[in-house]
Amino acid sequence: METPVGLDSRHSWRITPVRPEDRSDVQRLFAACSVASVRHRFRAPLPAFPARHLDELLAGPPERHDALAVRAGAGGELVALGSLAQPYGPSDGHTAELALLVVDAWQRRGLGRALTAALVERAARRGVTRVVAEVEHGRGRLLTAVGRGLTLVRRTADRDGITGVFAIPGDLLVRTSVDRLVP
Repeated sequence: METPVGLDSRHSWRITPVRPEDRSDVQRLFAACSVASVRHRFRAPLPAFPARHLDELLAGPPERHDALAVRAGAGGELVALGSLAQPYGPSDGHTAELALLVVDAWQRRGLGRALTAALVERAARRGVTRVVAEVEHGRGRLLTAVGRGLTLVRRTADRDGITGVFAIPGDLLVRTSVDRLVP
């Protein structure tokens, strides 16, 4: 699957599945992000993409860890990454945790919204009915933006940040379940 998505004033971009051979591209994307972007995504200042998470991202089956990339321009430079994974710990099998990382120069151009929409559609096909997203305090607007098009079920705050639980709209669930029946 390769989805043509957008045209920025400087570059075209497209969404592609993340593949095991994308390891070095993901590491370059991480290195291109500011310390602040990394901290916002991982909730800690990290020197490199966490190895365990990278392994799961690259090799996880979509029903456990689905990952998509945004590639820009003719060279296909990786400029954004989105994933929906089963939460760590006990899981009901119908909830997935959303995470995005966008290179600073490409933020606020619709890439996160496009990744979220594509991941949610793919998740609905697998029977996922809820998406969880977490942000740091002071970044509630980002949580609202991530949840655009989804139904907010619950928003909570604790000392670590803000968590939103969103329901995937019923029409998307019905539409994608019908798609599964088509050969």
